[in-house]
Parts: sequence; C-alpha cells; structure tokens
Amino acid sequence: MMNFFRVMTIAAGLVIISLSASAQNDDEVISYRGRGYRGNVAFTDQYLVWMGFDTSHGYMFNEHHYLGAGAGLFLAPIYELPAFGHVFLDYHAYFQKKKSTPMAGIKAGYCFSIGSHAGNVFDKSFEIEPCVGWSWGLSLKRGLNLSLGASVFVYGENKAVAMPKVSFAFEF
Repeated sequence: MMNFFRVMTIAAGLVIISLSASAQNDDEVISYRGRGYRGNVAFTDQYLVWMGFDTSHGYMFNEHHYLGAGAGLFLAPIYELPAFGHVFLDYHAYFQKKKSTPMAGIKAGYCFSIGSHAGNVFDKSFEIEPCVGWSWGLSLKRGLNLSLGASVFVYGENKAVAMPKVSFAFEF
C-alpha cells in the first residue's frame, strides 16, 4: 500500500514537470490568481506514514497574496496509528506574476485525534506548518501546486514535534 502512494506521488510529480515544460506564454498573469474567491484540494503525505487530504477556501487579495481557512484529515492506512483531523488558517504568497512561480505559505491551527485514540499525545494540539513550493497555472481558472513543509505540533507543557510533509494540490 505504501509503495502505491509513493508511485502515485512520483507520477504526479512527472505530470507537473511535463505540464510546466509545455506551458505556453509563461509570462502571463493568470486570472485564478486575480482578486476573489479561491480554493484548493490537496493530497498530503506526512512523515511517509500519514496520508490525507486538506482543503482550503479563501480570498486572493491580488496576484501574490491568498488568505483562507481549511480542514483536513490524515491517517496511516497500514499501521495501527490514530487518525487525525485539523482545522487551520492558511496563507500563501506567490512570488512572481507568472503562470509558473515559486510560492511559500504557512498554516496555523488545531489538531485532534479521531475515533478511539482520543487522548493521544497529539490530540488537542496547536499545529503550525510552514512550506515552500511551486505553483503551475493550467488554465484561466485552475492550477497545480507542489510543496514541501513541516508540521510542527505543540502540545503539553512546552513540548513540540516536527514532521516533514509533502502536498500536491489542485487549485481553483
């Protein structure tokens, strides 16, 4: 099962590279980064153990700044580990006015365990997730985003744990 997710992640990366290589007129500002409502849905892989989905919906202030709120679910499909949910605020900065541009972001929110694992060490913890990545415009209203970050969980009395996280998102 884990090999399937790795193959899917590699395949998604190859699709992104091919789309980037075939992009036409990369200097255009694409309208999905214009002012107004925007959203995304992301497949995530956290610490090569927890797989999940996040969604964020918010407002694009201009070609560079997005602020939204979202929720997500992540679980370990092959282990007897708890499933988690989280709610968060989400900020992304797009650095260039181009179809293909580097980006950086940060999520801050609340993480909780789901099901019979209530009381787990990460249950009811504060979560902050900085990331960097790349965004590709596909059309006037859609795009893809690949980012690498770290989820930092702050729990108990001044305890924190950081886990690497890879996200592949469809932006609309």
